[in-house]
Amino acid sequence: MTFPDDYHAENLKGKEAEFDIVVHKTEGPVLPTVDDEFAKLFGVEEGGVDALREEVSKNMSRELTQAVKAKVKNQVLDGLLASHEVGLPSALVAQEIDVLRQQAMQRFQGQMDPKNLPELPSEMFKEQAERRVKIGLLLGEVIKVNELKVDKEKVDELIATAASAYEDPKEVIEYYANNKELMQQMQNVALEEQAVEFLVEKAKVKNKKASFKDIMNPEGK
Repeated sequence: MTFPDDYHAENLKGKEAEFDIVVHKTEGPVLPTVDDEFAKLFGVEEGGVDALREEVSKNMSRELTQAVKAKVKNQVLDGLLASHEVGLPSALVAQEIDVLRQQAMQRFQGQMDPKNLPELPSEMFKEQAERRVKIGLLLGEVIKVNELKVDKEKVDELIATAASAYEDPKEVIEYYANNKELMQQMQNVALEEQAVEFLVEKAKVKNKKASFKDIMNPEGK
C-alpha cells in the first residue's frame, strides 16, 4: 500500500509499504437455533417462540404507528409554518434556547464531567428554538380558535402506549396517574396531537404506500 501524503507519521507520508500477514484463524457468524430456549433469552418464559414472535410484532407495530404519526405531524407543522408569518417574542425564544441548552448539557453529562462542560453558545439552538416557538404559537392559536379541549381518552391512549414498552404496564400507568407533573405533560402532548389531527382533517391528504423499512429507516442506513 501507499501511505497518504497527509498521514500522521511524518516518516511514512507518501511512502510505499508491504505487509506480511499470517492468518491463524478465521471466524464467521453462527445463527442461534430459534427455539424456546432462545425465547427465554428475551424474557419470554411462557409460550416459547410463538409468544416471542407476537411480542416482536407488537413492538414493531407500536414503533411503526409512532413513526407514521411523527412523519404526518412534521408534514402538517411544515405546512403550517410555510403558510403563516409569525412574530417571535425574543423572550420566548431566549427561554426556549435555555431549555434546549439544558437538555443538551444533560445528554453530555453522561459522557463528561459536568465541571469540564463548556458553555454551549446560543447560536447552536437559535434556529430550533425559533421553530419550536413558532409551532407553539400557531398550535396554541388553532386550539384557542377552535376551542379544543383535552380528550381524556386520548391521554389514556398515550399513557397506555408509553406503558406498553415496559415490563409492567400497569405500574407505569399508576405512576402517571399519581404524578401531576407527568400527567400535565401528557395532557399537553394529547392536546397538541388533537390540534394536528384537526388540521389533518381540514387538509388535502394524499395517501402513499411505504414499506416498514422505508418508514423506520428513511435514510436507507
